[in-house]
Amino acid sequence: MDVQIGMWIDQQQVEGVQDPLEKHLIGNLILAYQSGKGSKRLVPVLFPKDTLPTIKKLIAERQESGIFDANQFLFPNTGKSEDHVIGCNSVQSVAKTVGDQLEKPNLLFADKFRHRSSTRFALLEIPSEKREMSFRHLGHTEEMNIDVY
Repeated sequence: MDVQIGMWIDQQQVEGVQDPLEKHLIGNLILAYQSGKGSKRLVPVLFPKDTLPTIKKLIAERQESGIFDANQFLFPNTGKSEDHVIGCNSVQSVAKTVGDQLEKPNLLFADKFRHRSSTRFALLEIPSEKREMSFRHLGHTEEMNIDVY
């Protein structure tokens, strides 16, 4: 498995970006895509660039860690599984392990993270095109954000 940064990004378009926030994000984040839960569309995932050495280390040590050779997931299950880890289960496992040290472990769910992000984001004064981009990243529409969150 090879990590190639920017392989799907049109560098000419990147050079034309004027917005300081977008420039910062382009310079500090790696854009990847994964299948959305229960859908066939791809969902963008953002990785801070400073996580790249760790990701490369995880990839380099896949075989020694018991990862099935044909498993293409970035965060695969071990034990020669063809599947990937399930993030919410992993977070819940850590929350159980940490136990009493957390004030509200029941809030450590992806839905709660999205709800908090959407609520905080809704309070910001942001141009509509940037707001729509965020809603798309979260995998829903502005109407859903208004109705649900």
